[in-house]
Amino acid sequence: MASLERRIAAAQRRLCTIYRLELALRADDFVLSADAAGALRPRKGPRTGLLALEEAGTLWLGLYFDPRDADDPAAILEETSHWVAVVWHAAQERPVSALVLELQADVDRYAVARMARVLDPLRHFAKLRLRSGLTRAQRSRYRAAHAAAYRYCRALERRFPRSSDLPGLLRELRGFYRRPPALKLTAT
Repeated sequence: MASLERRIAAAQRRLCTIYRLELALRADDFVLSADAAGALRPRKGPRTGLLALEEAGTLWLGLYFDPRDADDPAAILEETSHWVAVVWHAAQERPVSALVLELQADVDRYAVARMARVLDPLRHFAKLRLRSGLTRAQRSRYRAAHAAAYRYCRALERRFPRSSDLPGLLRELRGFYRRPPALKLTAT
């Protein structure tokens, strides 16, 4: 568990650096065991994910990872992205939808890959695989988020193609993070 928590903390630091976010909480403090998560998550919930419950003005959060996903950097980044976005939006007293969380996670995967100078930071967009058992609405949400994020990140690649474009890219990404949801969904 300690190794997983270190990777979650590293993912949070990466995201907070890219977007210049200051959060008073640490995602690695919110990791639940598989047993605890199993008792709390919805019956047909994902095997790895973010648990969020708002109750009487209090937001309860937990991150859980199926052992099959605990060593997967993409799963760790995605769930940490969801946690960071929920915490940041809550601190700003702004609502956030599951659609925006998925869109932001896809943009975050691109941003992290781009900062790491991965040869093809858009590569993960070609690998959308939806797990079985999703409802029609869930499948639609994932596809819409994925398509909007891909459109936006592809536009970023055209606008900021060189390493020397990094300051402009970071300004754009930071502005995007803070946009209202409707503007995120139509960003290019």
